[in-house]
Amino acid sequence: MTFRIFVLLITFLMPSLVVAQSLFGPNTCAIVLSSKPNERLAIQEARTRFSDKSVTIYEARNGWYAVTWIAVSTSKARQKLDRFKAQGQIPKDALCSQGKSYIRKAIHIAAARSAAPQAPFDVEASLLSPLDAGLLTRAEKRFLQLALAFEGDYVGLLDGSWGKFSDRAMASYAAREFKSRALNLHMTTLAARVYAQLERDGWAMTYNDALGMSYLFPHEAYRQGAPSKDFANFEHSRSSLKLSLSRGSDAKVTTLHRYALDAHRGYEPAYTVRKTNYAVTAITKSDKSQLYVRSHFINGYWSSVTVSANSYDLNIFRAVTASIAKGHSADLSFETNGYLMANIETTVAVLEEQKKNDVAKDFERAQVTPNALPARVSQAPKLVGTGSGFLVSSSGAVLTNEHVTQGCRIIEIDGKRAERVAENAAFDLALLSFEAGENDKVARFANGPAGLNADITVVGYPLNSVLGGLNVARGAVSGQIGVGGDGTRMQISAPVQPGNSGGPVLDKTGAVVGVVVSRLKARVLDDGALDIPQNVNFAIRAEIAKLFLFQNNVRPALAGFEPPRLEPEVLASSAASFTKLIKCYE
Repeated sequence: MTFRIFVLLITFLMPSLVVAQSLFGPNTCAIVLSSKPNERLAIQEARTRFSDKSVTIYEARNGWYAVTWIAVSTSKARQKLDRFKAQGQIPKDALCSQGKSYIRKAIHIAAARSAAPQAPFDVEASLLSPLDAGLLTRAEKRFLQLALAFEGDYVGLLDGSWGKFSDRAMASYAAREFKSRALNLHMTTLAARVYAQLERDGWAMTYNDALGMSYLFPHEAYRQGAPSKDFANFEHSRSSLKLSLSRGSDAKVTTLHRYALDAHRGYEPAYTVRKTNYAVTAITKSDKSQLYVRSHFINGYWSSVTVSANSYDLNIFRAVTASIAKGHSADLSFETNGYLMANIETTVAVLEEQKKNDVAKDFERAQVTPNALPARVSQAPKLVGTGSGFLVSSSGAVLTNEHVTQGCRIIEIDGKRAERVAENAAFDLALLSFEAGENDKVARFANGPAGLNADITVVGYPLNSVLGGLNVARGAVSGQIGVGGDGTRMQISAPVQPGNSGGPVLDKTGAVVGVVVSRLKARVLDDGALDIPQNVNFAIRAEIAKLFLFQNNVRPALAGFEPPRLEPEVLASSAASFTKLIKCYE
């Protein structure tokens, strides 16, 4: 695969890459740990007081030297400063600076426990070379392990030790996403993906002083769980992940782990560890949901972190469970002057140069006179199919099926040209972008899945050449899984016709619970008769659709808790404001 194709594959990651690129950009600041009146004292401070961190020292106009740590978004600087101070990771007087008074970088000093290897002189030339983890610092390796966990490829501790499990995870990611062996460029795409997810949900290592334990927590995307006498309960607002914290006696921790084993019911072998001061129970329930309990004996009591999630949120579940540790754990960040950042900066530079070259080529082609071109007959675009979709962001993002846009040379939504943003053939989902109108509304997703026999409404543009308008059909959830036990889909009884594909499936409140995908085709029976299934249709579960949107930097709008039920006429009117007709031309 050529370098240009690799570049095109990661273009959608540019916003995150650009944020990560500049230490002192308009939306980025660096955490200043200390300031000293001369360079010698600043270096001494870095190598003694802050020896556990990779820092960069900058000279300011007033002659002082700033010892800086990691770069953060200015919009979240205050929150992160407060959290790092509470965790004891940075001094109480630390601040975040955009570096406007800095005149030069004096020196970069790697953490004593993870000395930064010498990066290759020509990073650009090495982008397409096989990944060499030996060039990464411990912090960079740990960050990539987290990223691979979020992608579902890594199962293990976030310890920065890059062994065979990390190698296999990186190879799996590269093979799936790029059909290639792992290259240095792939860690750039991987880092950009998880960077966007960490920033969006506020994921950060959090030290709980009451427990004496650390764990990964979504500070900007959580809600309080149901109240409990013995547990502090939290829920991730964008997935099924739940976190429960407790502290108690031997009897209570024994009961907690026994509860986990009782929920096991023998679906898969349970994983257990039992030591005098440490216990782990991890089980998969019969519905494939996950439960994990980890306990440490600290200061005379057992501190426990319990994590649970549905099977479709396995990636987040693994990332959180891998992060749990006794005592303080370093934040999941990486050096701004290491090899990983050098690759990110180089990739951004290559993208920008590629854009310039494309513009220049387009300009050159425009200068060629018509007489210089061979005569050819221009062919008008030919309409080959239609489908449905629905608006998922105010910026004009539209969700539909991948098969609706497959093979389309030109895509139109509401008569306007649309562009592909992302596709996932495995989920049969595609994300498009067009210029939304003033009266367009954004569809809202239900907070939870639709239950069996729940009332639903299918909205779309079936048989558009015949019916010619928006169509609404009502039915129910008739099955919780698809053909062959496919857990990503559900069965619905609402009538579905060609052209419905990609349209929303709505609950009684008008919230999205699925995306129409297919109907069961007729088959010939053994006696030659034709078996025509009646109202056996399928939809992609909304949880899968939300995951796809999150992966492509679109934050789905949620309906809120206990939204009111809508009258059928009101529901149809609401759906008409976000359901779109998609036309495919070749």
